[in-house]
Amino acid sequence: MEVNNTNNNNNSKYKNNTCIMIILFILAFGAFSGIYFLHTKNIESRFNKALENYSLNIQTIISNTTIDKTVTTNESENTITINNEFIISEEIANNFKSTFDINTRMLESSMAEIMKNSNDVLSFWFAFLSVIMIVFTFAGIFINNNILSESKENLEYIENLKKEMEEFKYESKKLISDIDIETQKNINKQQDNINKFIQDVNKQYKETSYYIDKEKMHINDTMNSIKNELEKLKFENEKAFDNINKIKYESYKSIENIKKQAEEETKKLIEENNINIQISNLFNSAYQAYNNKEYNESINYYNQIIETTDDLLKEYDENSEKYSQYKNNYLIAYNNIGNAKKNLGLYEEAIKDYDKAIELDTNNSMAYNNRGIAKKNLGLNEEAIKDYDKAIELNPDYSNAYNNRGNSKYNLELYEEAIKDYDKAIELNSNNASAYNNRGNSKYNLKQYEESIKDYDKAIELNPNNSDYYYNRGNAKRILKQYEEAIKDYDKAIELNTNNFMAYYNRGLAKLYLGHNEEAYNDLIKCYDLADDTSKKEYEQKIIDLAKHNNEAAIKICDEKGWELSK
Repeated sequence: MEVNNTNNNNNSKYKNNTCIMIILFILAFGAFSGIYFLHTKNIESRFNKALENYSLNIQTIISNTTIDKTVTTNESENTITINNEFIISEEIANNFKSTFDINTRMLESSMAEIMKNSNDVLSFWFAFLSVIMIVFTFAGIFINNNILSESKENLEYIENLKKEMEEFKYESKKLISDIDIETQKNINKQQDNINKFIQDVNKQYKETSYYIDKEKMHINDTMNSIKNELEKLKFENEKAFDNINKIKYESYKSIENIKKQAEEETKKLIEENNINIQISNLFNSAYQAYNNKEYNESINYYNQIIETTDDLLKEYDENSEKYSQYKNNYLIAYNNIGNAKKNLGLYEEAIKDYDKAIELDTNNSMAYNNRGIAKKNLGLNEEAIKDYDKAIELNPDYSNAYNNRGNSKYNLELYEEAIKDYDKAIELNSNNASAYNNRGNSKYNLKQYEESIKDYDKAIELNPNNSDYYYNRGNAKRILKQYEEAIKDYDKAIELNTNNFMAYYNRGLAKLYLGHNEEAYNDLIKCYDLADDTSKKEYEQKIIDLAKHNNEAAIKICDEKGWELSK
């Protein structure tokens, strides 16, 4: 039993050792195959790199091969250079061949070095593999120390393996030899191609030489032509230079004249601008004085404008645009002087100024309208209507002219005709508060009191700060015996114009009708005190008339003033 177990153990160990040896052999063979494969790839890579460097050097030599020829003519110092990549001189060809031989030897040297390195590496790995085999052998002997038969078989196996490795080494050397032969063939083929290329280049050089000589002749002809053209241009340039100097002198003279003229014009414009500024300032001062009711001062400013314009117009022709522009200053000045004199009650003098404005511009509708107002204030209502007619003829949409013509007709007691003019004025300008007030006055005189109140209401709506509008509405309400309402309107009229003596008088009447005698007395006294000299006599008589009707407040005033009731 023990013998059998020992045999079994030996057989088991034998099998195990055999498996281990086989595995180790396979691993060694795989390692060697991998190393051989990598070594072959390395040789191939180095070989291809050598060929690429060789090809690159050849291409660089060819691409950098040029011919430079310099041609110098007797007529000019300019140098002409011709470059052609396909023309090679004999000297460059020799250099090319010498360089090519050097690169060929470098390639052969690189190939020899590659082959030598290859053999050295293979020898090293074969030796290394042999050492591995020996190690494996001793390992087998050590492992199978007690199994001699197994060791012998392993030794025989190793010997056979060594023979196979020798054969493999022989086959490898043969393979490398075949690679060297193929490489040499490729090199020879490349050499033949290069020689053929050199022959083609030489042929091209011979063909190009003819064209170079021909081009040289053409360049010489061109240079001669250019020289002739330059001489011609030189003559023309000298002539042009003389003309330029002449033009330069004339231009300088012209510029000086223009400069002098510009200075004169500038000076004139500055003076004119200063005058315009002066006139503009005078107009502003005149408008401001007029708005402040400083009419005499306003007239003085307008007279200065007229004098300044007189001096200014002397510089211009009557038919010029500037003359017409500045002439308009006269028109504005005379028209506004007339307005100022009209407000001062100097109606006849105002009419003379309007006459001058109309003389300057017969189509000035405003001047006709203003002259009509002055004539109306003089009681010349028929003459005033003629001026309004002319203003309307020149400007059919002149709302104020219709309103003013209505006023003259109102003064002539042509109330219905006046209302038609007021209607037209309102139609043209629905915001004409004065037209509503004046139409209300005409309706008042036609005893259309309710209708007149409606017009006064509209006038007050459009202009709530006019004392007369409240005064007129108060009169209409007083006639309708709406005394308290009338008193409110008189109060507002007096509030807006404390010098409105007529409002005091009529408020006093309304208070008399309400039996407020003391308050009525105060209003009547106030009216008389505020009235101007012309109106005092009128209101004195009115108060006396009230006293004759046994009005206590009026009687008291007459007693205080010493007025006789018999007047």
